[in-house]
Order: sequence, then structure tokens, then C-alpha cells
Amino acid sequence: MSSEREIRAAITMLGDAGNERIGTDIAEFGIEEAVARWKSGIGPKEIATRFPRALNGVGKQFDRLNSLGGRFLIPGDREWPQQLGDLDYGAPVGLWLRGAGDLSNLSNRMMAIVGARAATSYGERIASELAAQAAGSHITTISGAAYGIDAAAHRGSLAGGGATVAVLACGIDVAYPAAHSGLLERIAELGLVLSEAALGASPHKRHFLVRNRLIAALSSSTVVVEAALRSGSLSTGNWATSLGRDVWGVPGPMSSASSAGVHVGIQEGSFRIMTDYNDVLKCYPNEHFPSLGLVEDIVIVALREAPMNAERIALRAAGICSQTDIQAVLTLLEVTNRAVHDVNGWTLI
Repeated sequence: MSSEREIRAAITMLGDAGNERIGTDIAEFGIEEAVARWKSGIGPKEIATRFPRALNGVGKQFDRLNSLGGRFLIPGDREWPQQLGDLDYGAPVGLWLRGAGDLSNLSNRMMAIVGARAATSYGERIASELAAQAAGSHITTISGAAYGIDAAAHRGSLAGGGATVAVLACGIDVAYPAAHSGLLERIAELGLVLSEAALGASPHKRHFLVRNRLIAALSSSTVVVEAALRSGSLSTGNWATSLGRDVWGVPGPMSSASSAGVHVGIQEGSFRIMTDYNDVLKCYPNEHFPSLGLVEDIVIVALREAPMNAERIALRAAGICSQTDIQAVLTLLEVTNRAVHDVNGWTLI
């Protein structure tokens, strides 16, 4: 009998992310009964005809995932971010991830920075500088790894020494755009590359719009740096607004078509105007342990490899954080029953 994880993975292989009919059935009947109904012809017909084949292919998907060092998350996993529940029946049934970061931890202090692919030098500079300053405040930047504003935001966060998350409209093993293959690898070193599309999935126009809801839901606030009147980036802002998140718009020159959509959002009151980086940054409260989010990621990555003591982890993290910070995180992991200490060192539970 297939596990819930396998069933959810198979659903993602159908390429119908965000289908609220699927989400409604799962919420009402549970995953196994929902699948049984679909197979019997009740519900979305496209699932009844394609689901069995998808389920048969899950094993190969998981083998490929293991070779990438990735993982497939489902609701109930410790790393699953609770704020995705705000999407209600449109929440993802599962997420494919690769990278060293912990999604739950990273999303505790997360800012979306999105905007035009055909960005101006002004827009790219704003996105990069905002992301770098966010990294200095231990705020994770999330974006879509596209050309223009997205890439500038990811690179700014990395330059600032922070973790960043890329949400793809294709499989996490597919570099799109191909020119960003190296960037995606750098993102995965401390942050995450994630998608609700199965491995090998190609990007399609609908997937870009659907993935924007994940960017909006995972972040506390969204900053739209540049967006034309019909820009897909505006959909991220619209999703954030509908979810009750703050949305900020960066004003540009009145003559700039790249900023026209942002100006409309500001004029209509759906976007708050960002006149200074601190307008957004001050909305993220100071942490008692300033480097806790990043340090926790470093500790978890280290302990996934093997049990080790605080001194050894500190050597690995030299120049990034202190042994005191590491010990604070280890204590937190112990009191929350996520790690134990014995003669071999610290071990994740």
C-alpha cells in the first residue's frame, strides 16, 4: 500500500499545482479516500486517468531526489511552514527541496523581493541592496530566480552573507533559466531551491503564476521593485494582499514603463510606498539571538552529516558565528526535543 508521502508526490507529478478541487477533496475526505474517489470516477477526471501511472513512477522520482541530496516535504513534517495553511484549499500537497537551509526556520523571517525580468539598472540596484541589508538583519530573501529583479535579489542576499530561497516553476533539478545554473547552486549552499513541481518538470506559463502564491505565503512581506502594467510580478503582490501580508512598492521615474504597475498599486493603496530600505526592515522585530536563524541552519546541516560537538561545529562555521551562538542553538534543539547529547556529541532526533 502506498504511503501518504508517495501519494502526495504522485499528485505533484500531474502538473496541476494549486488545484483547489484537489485540495478540497483532501481536506474533506483525507488523502487515501480522496484518491479512491478519484479512481472510481468521482472528482477531477484528469486524476483518475493519470494518477495510477504517476504513482508507479514515484520510486524513480525518489531515487533521483536522493541522488540530488534533496527531500520531499508534506504537511506534518517538522520543516513544513505553517503559514502555507493560509492558502487554504490551494495549499501545496507537497514540496520538492534541495539545499542546506531549513524551510521552517528560514520562513520565520522572510521577505519576498520580486519584479520585472526586463529590469532597469536602478531596479536591480534597489533589489540587490535591499536583499543585502535584509541579510545583515538575518532576514531571508525569497524570489523566483528569474532574470532581472529576482536574480538581483538572490545575488544581493548572497553577497550580504545571508540565506536566500528560490521558488521555481519547474523541477528543482531543472536550471531555468539555464544561465542561472550557477546561481541556483550557490543559493542551495546555505538556502534552498524548492518547487511543488516534480523532478524533471518543464516550466509553463501557468506554473509561474501559480508559484507566486507560494512566494507570497511564505514571506511576511512582499516588495515589488519594478513591474509593468501587465507584469506577472503583480500577481505576487495580489496574493500577498489577499493573504493579509504587507506589500511594498518601490517608486520609479514617472516615465518608466517598468514601474507603471507599481505606481498604480501605490496610487490605489494596495501597495505601501517604500521610500527607504528601513521602511520594510523595521517591520521585522529584532531577535534576542541576532544570528539564530542562520546559526540554526549551520548546526542542522552539520548534524545531518554526523554527530559532533559544539567545538567542531564552530570550526566549520569560523568567521560566520561564535561557539556561544552555536551552543545556544544546540540548547534550543535539546529543549524542543530535536537533538540529544551523548558521548559522541550532538545528534538530531
